Amino acid sequence: MHKNIILQKWKFWMFFIICFQFCCLAQEISELPNGVKGFWTQGSLNNDFLNDWKAQWIWLPESVKNDVMLARRNFTLSKKPESSKFLITASSKYELYINGTYICQGPARSAPHHQSFDIFDVSSLLIKGENCIAVRVHYQRGTTSYHLNGRAGLLVQLDIEDETKTKSIVSDENWKVHPDLSWDSNSKPISRFQLVVNDNINLNQKITGFELINFDDSKWSQGLPLLRNSGWPSPKKDEKAKSLTTPWTSLIPRDIPYLNETDITPIKLIEAKQVPIEDIEKASILLSGGIQKEVDKSYEKYLKGKAPLSIQLSETDKVWFLLFDFGKVISGMPKLEIKGVKNTEVSILSAPFIVGDVFTHHIVASNFKDELVLSGKKDTWQAMYFKPARYMAVVIKGSPVEIYDLSIHQLEYPFELKGHISTPEAPWIEALWEASVKTINTCTTDAFTDNYRERRQYAQTGYYAAKGNYFTYGDFALQRRYLIQVAQEQEAGGLMPAYAPLTGDDYMVILDSNCLWVRSLHDYLLYSGDFDTVKELLPSAKKLMSLLHSYTNGLGVLDSPPYAYWLDHALNDRRGANLCLNGHYQGALKDFSKILEWLEDEHAQLYRNRALLLKESVRTQFWDANKELFVDAVIDGEQSKMFSEHANAMALAEGIATQKQAKVISKFLLAKDKHNFIKRENGVTMVTPAMSYFLHKGLADYSNEEAALNMLNTRFGHMLEPHANGTLWEEWWRNGTGRIGKFQERTRSDAQTESAFPPALFAKYVLGVEVTKPGMSEVVIKRRKVNLFNIDGEIPSPHGILTVSWDIGNESSLNLNIPEGMLIKIDLDSFNLEDKKGIFINGEKINNSNFLELRKGSHKISF
Repeated sequence: MHKNIILQKWKFWMFFIICFQFCCLAQEISELPNGVKGFWTQGSLNNDFLNDWKAQWIWLPESVKNDVMLARRNFTLSKKPESSKFLITASSKYELYINGTYICQGPARSAPHHQSFDIFDVSSLLIKGENCIAVRVHYQRGTTSYHLNGRAGLLVQLDIEDETKTKSIVSDENWKVHPDLSWDSNSKPISRFQLVVNDNINLNQKITGFELINFDDSKWSQGLPLLRNSGWPSPKKDEKAKSLTTPWTSLIPRDIPYLNETDITPIKLIEAKQVPIEDIEKASILLSGGIQKEVDKSYEKYLKGKAPLSIQLSETDKVWFLLFDFGKVISGMPKLEIKGVKNTEVSILSAPFIVGDVFTHHIVASNFKDELVLSGKKDTWQAMYFKPARYMAVVIKGSPVEIYDLSIHQLEYPFELKGHISTPEAPWIEALWEASVKTINTCTTDAFTDNYRERRQYAQTGYYAAKGNYFTYGDFALQRRYLIQVAQEQEAGGLMPAYAPLTGDDYMVILDSNCLWVRSLHDYLLYSGDFDTVKELLPSAKKLMSLLHSYTNGLGVLDSPPYAYWLDHALNDRRGANLCLNGHYQGALKDFSKILEWLEDEHAQLYRNRALLLKESVRTQFWDANKELFVDAVIDGEQSKMFSEHANAMALAEGIATQKQAKVISKFLLAKDKHNFIKRENGVTMVTPAMSYFLHKGLADYSNEEAALNMLNTRFGHMLEPHANGTLWEEWWRNGTGRIGKFQERTRSDAQTESAFPPALFAKYVLGVEVTKPGMSEVVIKRRKVNLFNIDGEIPSPHGILTVSWDIGNESSLNLNIPEGMLIKIDLDSFNLEDKKGIFINGEKINNSNFLELRKGSHKISF
């Protein structure tokens, strides 16, 4: 017995030693409010400590049908603990309280077959005597895990040292549970792209104070431990529930930081008037900028904290419409403290932007509308799920109300901005850099999502988003997680889904997404140097590349593949062998061969050879000598009659075009003809914002740096006009579509991380920085052909910040500050000097050579 006690205490304290070591080395700790610490890891902590689960998954009794469960457990401690280990996860969202204090929400997005759980030290909130854990959980109906049905559940375990033993409080039948009767389980989805829903709340039924220690839960039910609910034979009734049960067949410690949660208040009230009820039903409010005088006076007092915002009784057949501006797009849950006559109906409408003078909360297939019924008392409410909102409207039907607090509870990934660029002679470069930063931040909570309406972690999104991220935030956790989660959904044949985790039975396949997953793996290794993760994912990558190869013809070209490909829905000839798709495949072949080379894998040459064959085949088979452009596709040996910027951009970006071909293509692409962002005057289909990365890269790679960057400014510049949000859009317009050639009067997303690639272009073609070896251990710097005389930049790396400063004049210089662990190779040929003997390094002449190698420290190259 004595040995068992010693072993238990040893394992308990070793957990904290391990967490402390990982936190110090990899910043794997988040400081949450009230002294709570949140642990996370980019690697694998010792499973002997993290997976020592005693808890059982629990939910409401089978006879109770509700999507929201309130759960609580009181327990007694003989003394206040110095430390604790608290583990929690749920399907699908939890809100955690300890002794009445809100901690956070979670877990991070995951599929149940690799269920993410959170880890805390909550000892700062525990007390001697009686304590209480309380959790509110919402289940997103419809979630699936491969072929297993989704399931509602909560899993909690608290381990603390209590005198001579480890005391564990676990979720089991000793917990008290109750449905949240205020919640309508028929609440409407926010979007067709996801399972999260709007709130439909009757505050008359709200159970208040359930998170407090002294709350009376004597009439609540016992928690129902969950046994396996699929497969034959069924489990026996006397079996004991475990922490692993279908569909939660694996538990994975959180691998990204915890989100920052902050209450944000609006910057101004921009509309306050009564409108016809039918206008609300049509979701279309014509704005006049008018604020009713009494409301204006009341709002002034509200802002000063002297009184609530008072709204009088509305007229018959009208409702009050109050529209607030938060100044920027915020991902967060609308929040109200309000008092009105019992059964007063209040709606909260959210929108990220306003087009023209019309407010709508419908953004394509999204509906950001929460509906409340007031209790007659002072009610507090916070939406279950976040909305992307710059503008939030409060619609009040009938009786007068008093608003005591109105805000948005923001969820924000804890990005740390590290990268920077300064180009005084071209301020638009700085503006696009900042817009990329803002776009990534706007669309990111617990994943790089395509935009704020779909919220899906698409495989191609990770590629483009990371292009901006690596040079601005320098975050690796999100990218690592995306690569892993897509691979976790890989089919046996090698195919990967377009997004992960899956949220239903829609196993969407996009072949270019598959190619871009491989390319993302290459970039992740290049910038992070995380060989361990890449080695773990290598079998998945090999399986995928083998599958793609099986779709090629004798010329090594992907030809009539059995799955769809995206190309951002743009008009493109998708019959037979498509050049743009093969451009993605060409890039995947090159990048994968490089991964294998870095891993010293003998098969690297095989993929290099496949890339060379594909390159030669596309160069010859897809080139229209009369048009002097590459065609969209080749169908049964016949060239398509369709031409696009997509195809020709890929031919440049992937180095397929010869110098002669590139010269005429570049001239054609750079011609300043008329266009409507769908087609050019000559009939060629234009790239969409995401695909334009390859257009600008390709032009710059063939010595058109200045022109390529100017085109970038011309095409994206209107997104940064004063009336917009300063983010980069999903399409060229917010109220139409630039993809299919048919204009549609509907809104699109004005923040899409697939458009946030400019920092990667600026780093290479303005600063002259190109990373050449994993972990940014080697970086080549070239002087670029841009007409700028003063360029300053800071580039994050695993080793620290690389500082680059160009001063071009009669006495030119390049100033560098290099972190330890990085080798800088200066390409002296790019300086275009007749005599390299005129180059000095830190005041000393250098030998006539092609490259100058520099390591840690500050260096000045004069020329």
